[in-house]
Order: sequence, then structure tokens, then C-alpha cells
Amino acid sequence: MSLFRKPKKNIVQRRVFTENDDDDEPMAAQTIVRPEKENKSREKSKKHQKQKLLSFETEEEGEVFQVKKSSHSKKMLRMFEKEKHRKKEPKVDREESRVRDPKKEIVTDDLILVVNSNHRKPPTPPPPIIMSGRDALCAGKDDLSSEEDESSPHRFSKPDNFKSVLESGAIPDAAMIHAARKKRQRAREMGDFIPTEEEEPEDTGRLMRDDDQDGSDEERIDMDINLARRDQERRREQFLAAQESDHEEDEWEDQQIRKGVTSATAVAMAQELMAYSEYHHSEVQQQPNVTPAMEPGVPRTPQMIADKLKEHFQNLRDSQERNRERLEKITDDVEEVTGELQELEVKAPDAAERFKFYQELRGYITDLVECLDEKVGVITALEQRATDLMAKKSDWLIERRRQDVRDQAEEATIKGGIVKKGPDDEEKTRRAAEREGRRTRRRRARETPGAPKHVEGMSSDDEISQQDELNFAKEREQIESEVRVVFEDVVEEYSSAASILIRFEQWREADLTAYTEAYATLCLPKVVSPLVRLNLVFWDPLNETSDIEKLDWYRTMALYGLHDDETESTLSKDPDINLLPTIIEKVIVPKLTVLVDRCWDPLSSSQTLRLVGIINRYIRKYPSLGPASKSLNNLFNAVMHKMKTSLENDVFIPVTPKLAESRSQFFQRQFASGLKLLKNITSWQNILNDGTLKDLAVNSLLNRYLLSAVKFCAVTDAVQKLKLITLILPRVWFQESTPELKQFGNSAVSLLQQLDRNNPLHLESIEILNGLVKLIRSNM
Repeated sequence: MSLFRKPKKNIVQRRVFTENDDDDEPMAAQTIVRPEKENKSREKSKKHQKQKLLSFETEEEGEVFQVKKSSHSKKMLRMFEKEKHRKKEPKVDREESRVRDPKKEIVTDDLILVVNSNHRKPPTPPPPIIMSGRDALCAGKDDLSSEEDESSPHRFSKPDNFKSVLESGAIPDAAMIHAARKKRQRAREMGDFIPTEEEEPEDTGRLMRDDDQDGSDEERIDMDINLARRDQERRREQFLAAQESDHEEDEWEDQQIRKGVTSATAVAMAQELMAYSEYHHSEVQQQPNVTPAMEPGVPRTPQMIADKLKEHFQNLRDSQERNRERLEKITDDVEEVTGELQELEVKAPDAAERFKFYQELRGYITDLVECLDEKVGVITALEQRATDLMAKKSDWLIERRRQDVRDQAEEATIKGGIVKKGPDDEEKTRRAAEREGRRTRRRRARETPGAPKHVEGMSSDDEISQQDELNFAKEREQIESEVRVVFEDVVEEYSSAASILIRFEQWREADLTAYTEAYATLCLPKVVSPLVRLNLVFWDPLNETSDIEKLDWYRTMALYGLHDDETESTLSKDPDINLLPTIIEKVIVPKLTVLVDRCWDPLSSSQTLRLVGIINRYIRKYPSLGPASKSLNNLFNAVMHKMKTSLENDVFIPVTPKLAESRSQFFQRQFASGLKLLKNITSWQNILNDGTLKDLAVNSLLNRYLLSAVKFCAVTDAVQKLKLITLILPRVWFQESTPELKQFGNSAVSLLQQLDRNNPLHLESIEILNGLVKLIRSNM
């Protein structure tokens, strides 16, 4: 819907811009057509201004509504006055003015047109100006009448080019539309046939209304006209009238829109449209008229036709060759696919068997993992309880020995003095009695015939009472019973290491490639490790001589994947060759580390020798236990920590002059205990680093405790003690440069200076010291 108010169609008459009446004179610009009777139109205009606006204005009372003319209407009236004066001038003056003023301006609200009269071709008239209803009302109001239309020839543009104007896309001016209407009306009155192709649809409805005002009462009726044809013409006119009405509305809206466009924008658009038209026209003119016979792709001679046929024939042959090659390739593919299909049909039963096998294996492994996940927590708890039990026994023995040392030191200190009895005296007396009883029983055990000579203080006091032994045995039996029922609710193929290895071995023999790609070699130690840990809950290599090589799971894993025809070369390619070493590294060595840290007594020679033996055997037998093994390094760190703890808490040799002069049995026993610890430390030689061992054995124990105690002994006794130290220290330490033994050599030289060569009792000691000094000085 338009936002502008349309003028009423029954009172609006369009202003018409057309050419001058003088056809001989070339037009310099478009002019406004003035009516012949100016005075009459002016009087009508004044009368129109003075007439009453409302029908009830004649009443005595009431308001009077007046409509003021717009500035646009006044401007258009001034233009009409100027045009009127210009027409009154002589024709010669106008021609002279046109000669003198080659350029002329026409000013409107929307456009400023500068027209140059020179170099204009007279035959081509300028396009008419299309004005809106308000402009037309101001410009040509009451200047035309029906009498003038009938009496004198019309002064509008000729409608002959009406069709060409519509085809070009331009909007016809009001004069052309009005002339076409009049022509059609006169033809209808005269009964002539109006060809539809010569005229465009017009607003016949408005034409009929205008003609009714012009004097349609004088219409003549011709009875000879064919009524059917007239009826047909009437329907055509109604159709064209409807189209004309829509056309007028569109035209009116376009005029209103053009009002909103500034003059500069309109000029730019006009220039752009003109340039585009010229360019399009030049392209159309430059396009060559090529006939189909002159096109370059069409043969024009027999030779060209023959060449074209040969080329087409060659293309067909090439296409046939390509199709033949494609057919051969497809045939080969079909044969190959057929062969593969036959081969797959043959392999289908085997594939079905493999699928069934893998489905069963998948189900078995899934169930096995779920079962082990549930039992691992129980196994870990049982291991912890068994370790706590063994650690409790070891800690109790170590603490009893240290308490005995404190009691004996206190007794040696207060011997010969006044003893005050207290509440703890009875407990000390009881402990002393038990201590002496255990020593007596060990002494009697060593008095068997053929037994080596024993040095007092070198034996380990690991005897426990019968009641304590029963308590330990009861707790151990309870844990063992719980171990037996861990897998009581599980079938054998999930609770036995042998059954698990059998299933994996079947997989390995069925498809070794899939077995390797599935990393079964890496997963197998993790699968069987819970069962191995359960079998080693009470494994105690420190106090028992049981060897894991004799256990069932060990033999099963050692024989896993072994064939009768297996050789050394095929064994090296076996992916499971490291199964047993991996179990030793991941399960056995960590278990041994825990036992060393919590149960090993470095002052016990039997435990130390068993521990050194088992570690030596594992290192030589299993290549996975090398310097890069993390679990082995953790084990060595635990051994070093335990020996340092023993040096700080278990070595006590009284060196007071009183105790040395008395030559008490406690002094000799404690010195022998120090020699025993030195022997246990040096037994790790070739396993632990020599530098670390020298620091522990020589600097921390020999130089700090033993050599200091030797100074308080008798000369011959000191020589015997140095001799025992020489036998304990590794022979290789004397054969290489060992600066740590310098203090030991100085002690030997000092004792040698104290001996009397004339005393027969000293001759043996002198001989011992000479050999010792010679051995030490040769490598100092």
C-alpha cells in the first residue's frame, strides 16, 4: 500500500509536455503547452480559488476551512507565466535568442536540465517529461475541453510510436496516452476494427468517464455493426481497462518515488543508464554475422569431411580399445574374486573354529581377570599378616639381645660396689638366669666330638621359649588356613598356575602371531603373579633352606613353551624365554626386599650367609637382574640401611681401663660380637660396591670400635685379635691400594714394638705381626 495520497481520478487531468506547435523550428528544449484561451483558464482558476470549500459555508455561523496552495504549485504557475511571455515574443527574436544562448536551463523541483541547442539532430525529439497528478493539475488545469478536442486537431504527441515506446521499456507520457484513447474512441464510434497488436492496454475505464464528460450524449448508434464482434471488443476493452488501471497505479507510485530522488542522483543514474545502453549497442554492432556455414567447426570441403570422419573413426577405435582393456581388467578381477571366494569357502570351517576358540578364550580371560581382581586384595592382606608375624619374632629376638647387653654392661660397671635393690631387680635377675641358661645349652651343643673351636660371643642367641614358640606357631597356622581357602570357591582352571599356563600355551600353539601381537608375553607374568605370591606367603629364606626351584609353580613356568625338538637357536627366538626371570624380578626380589627390611638381623651369621647365597644365585642365573634392575637396587638399598642400623645399635665394646684390666668376659664377648658383624659385612664383597663396604667395615667398624678396643688388651691377646681381623678382611683388599687399612697397619707396628724378642712367649706373636706388617706395607 502506498504512503502517498492519490488525487481523485474523476477530477484529475494530466499535464502534458510535448513539442512546440512549430514543426519547422528545431526544438532546443521541451516547453510547456499553454492553452489558447489564457484569460479563460485564468478566470476559471480565480473562480476556483474563490468558491466555497464546504457545502455548509453559506450558513451564518461556523468555521471556514481554507486550503493553502503549496509552494510547488506557485512555482509551476510562475513557470507558466514565463512561458506565456516567451510565446508572445516574435519568432525572429526567439531564433536570435536561441542563436545567442546555445545552452538553456529548465528548473524543476527534481531536475535541472541544461540543453545545448547546437549539434542536436532535429529529427530526434527529446523524451517527454512525465509529471505527477499535482504537477499536472497546476500546469494544465482547465486548459483542455471537449469542444477543443472535437473541433480542432489535438496538439499531443502522435500515438504511432506507442507500441515501440512500450517495447523499449519506457513509460509513455500523458499526451501519448490521451491521444491513443481518443483514437480508439473515434474508431469505436465509426465501427472500425481496432487491431490489438498496434495498441497497448490502456485505462478504458477512465477514458469512458472522461468521454462521458466531453459529450458522450451524441453517440451515434449504427445498426449495421456486428453485435458479436462489438461484444468481443467490449470484453477486450474491459480487460485492457483493468490492465491500464494497474499500469496507472504503478506509474503514479514511480513518480512519487522519483520525487524522493535528488537531482544529482537522478542525473548520475541517467548517465549510467545511457552509458550502459551505448555499450550494449556497440557490442551488438561489433558482433559478426556468422552463418552456420561459416563457423570454424563445420567442414566445408569433401577433404575436411573425410578428415572429420577419419577422426571420428579413430576416436571410436580408441574408445573401443579402452573398453576392451576395461573389460579384460574386470574379467581378471572377477576371476580373482571368484578364486578368493572359493578359497574363503575352503577356509570357512577353520575360520569358524578359530572364531569359536577366540570367543572361548576371550570369555576365559575375562573371567580370570575378574576373579584375580577380587582375590588380589585378600592375598595382599595375608602377605602383610605373615610378614608382620615374622618381623615380630625377629624384632623380639633383637630387642632381647640388646637388653642383655645393657644388663651385662650395668652389671660390669657396678661390680664390686654397693648394689641397691629396686623393683626391677627381680626382672633383671630373671633375665640373667634365662640368658645364662641359653648360653649353657649352646655350649653343651658345641661340645660334640669333631666340632670346631668356638669363640665365645660369636654364636647367635635365637632360642625362644616353648610358650612363645607355641604362640607363633598358632598364629602361623591360622594364616595358613586362610591361605588355603582363598581359592576354595574357584574352579581349578582359574586357581592353578599350571591350568592358566595350559590355556595360554594352547593359544600360543594355535596362533603365535596373534599371541605375540596381543602382548600375551607381557601380560602372562601379571596374570600368574597373584598365585605365586599366595604360594610364598610364609617363604622365609633367612631362616629356612627351602628353595623356590623345588616348588611346583617354578617347574611349570620353567617348562612353559618347551618342545622336544627345541634347540638353542629356536630357544633364543622364543617370546616367553623371559617368563621366569620376569617372575623373579617382579615378585621374588620385592618379596625378599621386604623380608630384609623387616626380618633380617645383620648380626646373625646364618641369616646373612643364606641371604648372600640366594642373591648371588639369582644374579648369576637370571639375566634380568642386572645393574639396571630397579627391584635389585631397592634390595641393595635395604641391605645397606639394615647394616648401618646394626652398626649404630648392636656394637658396644667397653673400653674403660677398669674393664680392660679386669679382662672381663663381657669385654671379650662384645669384641667377638664386633668381629662377627665385621665378618657379616665383608661377606657382601663381590655383590655390593667395594667402596661402600670398605667405608662400613673398615672406617665405621674396624677403626672406630675394634682397633680402639685392641689398645686395652694384653699384647699377645691383641696380636691374636689382629690375626682374626686379618682372616676376616677380604684378601683382595690387602693386594690393592687400600688407604682405609693404614690405621690397622699402624696398630700392628705398635704391637710389634711392644714385643720382646728374648721372651719365648712373644716369638709366635712377633712372627704373626711381621707377616701382617709385610702384607700391609706392600700395598700401602
